[in-house]
Amino acid sequence: MDILHTPTIMLSSFATLVIFAAFFGLAWRQERKSLELLLWSLAFSISAVGFVLLTLRGDGYNFMTISLGNALAVLGLAMIWLGLRAFDNQPLKIAAALFGPALWILVTYSSDYVRESVTSRIVLYSILIFAYSTLIALEIFRSENFRKLPSSYIVAFVFATHGLLYLARIPLVLLWPLAGNTAAGTSQPLWYQLLTFELFLHSLAGGFAFFALVKERTQQRYKLASETDALTGVPNRRSFLAQLDAHLATQPAKGALLYLDIDHFKAINDRHGHTAGDQVLVEFAQIISKAVPRDALVARMGGEEFAACLPRADRPEAIAIADSIRTALEARRLSTSKGVLSATVSIGISFADRHGDVHALISAADAALYAAKAAGRNSVWSEDPSGISQFAAGSPNVPAETATTLLSLSPARSGAAARRPAGS
Repeated sequence: MDILHTPTIMLSSFATLVIFAAFFGLAWRQERKSLELLLWSLAFSISAVGFVLLTLRGDGYNFMTISLGNALAVLGLAMIWLGLRAFDNQPLKIAAALFGPALWILVTYSSDYVRESVTSRIVLYSILIFAYSTLIALEIFRSENFRKLPSSYIVAFVFATHGLLYLARIPLVLLWPLAGNTAAGTSQPLWYQLLTFELFLHSLAGGFAFFALVKERTQQRYKLASETDALTGVPNRRSFLAQLDAHLATQPAKGALLYLDIDHFKAINDRHGHTAGDQVLVEFAQIISKAVPRDALVARMGGEEFAACLPRADRPEAIAIADSIRTALEARRLSTSKGVLSATVSIGISFADRHGDVHALISAADAALYAAKAAGRNSVWSEDPSGISQFAAGSPNVPAETATTLLSLSPARSGAAARRPAGS
């Protein structure tokens, strides 16, 4: 006596596949650039057609129901794998996806033994399902992008479990063979009933998990866009302040802050146009990103101002990195419609071991930057152990004493930037 009615379960699985195929198809119509949505819609559609053919099979071999029906079911799983690769911006492996279905058709059509043996067909089919399920699970664990999405682990679990259960079908079918036509309601072993029910649960869980993946990626993209400067691609001020605050909360006495301001940027815009000015900003962001360590935090604070937090840098290392940025920008030449453009930068440095919060750290770096501007620009200034801004590297055009005098009241300023020399 059957505990579960196999034809009813297969009908439920078919309905589930059709619903998810329609949902993913509608989602793709709204977002045509998302190839994975189209592939998943096709995957569920093809699997649904395969299910229809499988329910029509009789007691003997029939090419349409046995060879083609199962091949479509395998192809549907393979296309889910392709969809995951598209989701991760990986090249599609079309040949690998078609290999399994083609192998199934070739073997079941050409081999008399396989055509007549239900057990041999279940063994081959189980191996193919296990192989593609494993590929799907491995795709999740190999990608850093997927590890950022919590629901990706649900996908990996669902398909890894599905593959292992199908692999378990091989010894089970050898010990307890099937009886007659499985699609006609013939009483079958309990293991077959339970694994057929698992197929329904797998279809349901897999579809919802993919929708969760898409939703989480969309949320991640919006979050990234809200934290990123659209022009330069580096984090914006809000994101930088949050990350800097987190760093100071965990390692309050480590690291240095660089505050950078491109010299005479307004003149660059006036003389060469805003397009050239934007190009300078983009190039400068790239220069900073290449010069700082991997664990550094880089941001565009607004206008021509940038900041970089060096979490592990000491005084000499921070000054060396700042000067490498200064010299790299000074040496860069940009061709514009109005001639060759060059730019310089002034940099101020403060150190976390002297300041207890973000605003104090930024204020100190800004004071050092103001000193660099007052001293003639194109230079690096840093606060000394006593908190006084001093020349560290570059080409000051006025004596350091003059700049120090100008900064005599700077420690009392708020976290906002003070008024800098005209044409900064």
